[in-house]
Amino acid sequence: MSQLRSEPVVSGEPYAVVEVRGAPPSGLDEFGGDTSFLLTLGSHQHEVVGVGTVVDGMALVHEKEGQDGGGKDVRVWQVTNAPGGFVAEHVTR
Repeated sequence: MSQLRSEPVVSGEPYAVVEVRGAPPSGLDEFGGDTSFLLTLGSHQHEVVGVGTVVDGMALVHEKEGQDGGGKDVRVWQVTNAPGGFVAEHVTR
């Protein structure tokens, strides 16, 4: 993935999912299990590495600390299909 800037994550704002596991997203199943994806919101980019569960037409991904996603939980992302692609929002669970 590209060089990412360190900026705070904005809660409740939909980030566009640019790629999942290094390729454009094609289905919610790609967010299940061990996963990684790149998000954008304006000029801000954020890489998520974590573990996801697909349920009820959405994926809940628990972002983990560290490059390999083996650390403690950082935040939870709710990923849904939207017009033009997939979006992810940081949610409190």
